This record gives sequence, structure tokens and C-alpha cells, in this order.
Amino acid sequence: MVGILLRFGVTVAAVPLCEIFLEGVHLQTMEGALLLGAILGVIYMVLRPLTRLILTVFNFCTLGLLNVAVDAWLIWTAVGLIENSVVLDNFWWALAMAFVINGARLLIDLLTGRAK
Repeated sequence: MVGILLRFGVTVAAVPLCEIFLEGVHLQTMEGALLLGAILGVIYMVLRPLTRLILTVFNFCTLGLLNVAVDAWLIWTAVGLIENSVVLDNFWWALAMAFVINGARLLIDLLTGRAK
């Protein structure tokens, strides 16, 4: 339970941090960025396991890069849901944001012992 809450918190916190480290991510409001992080946290808890299950065979062929592309698409879609809060210059910045968020979540998984 603690690991789930930590991963959710890291996902929420990673969105404003992406604006600092990635020049193609622009925050309009901090509240919108935190809301986007919360939406991404819920999407990652609900939709992400389903997409990973469906794409297991293709993921093997692409060495895991398909998961990152799907995560970038989820970020791009979530940004589109909340207008005027976070602006991404293009899809490549969503892909970079997916790498940052996945890296932060991996770090939490390693610290909590959940990583396989």
C-alpha cells in the first residue's frame, strides 16, 4: 500500500519537475500541473497494467520501447484533457516526460523492493 502511494506521489511531483528539466514542457498553472499529475497517477494505476497486458507480445519484440511510447501517448492524452495548464511543444516532449516519470517510478520501485 505504501508503494502505491509513493508511486502516485512521485507521478504527481514529477510533472512540475519535468518543466524544470525539459525545455519543451511549459506549465501555465501549478494547480493544473498537479491535477495533471494526479490524473496520470490514476491512469497509470488503472489503464497502464491493462495496456501492458495487451501489448506483452509486441513489447517483447520492441525490447520495452512500446511501453514508453504508450506512456507518452497517455501523457499526451492527459495533457489534452486539461487545457491551459500544461503545454507540450510536440509529442517528443511527451516521450521525454514519459522517460522522466518512468525513471522516477522505477527509483521508487527499487527503494520499496517492488522492482522485478
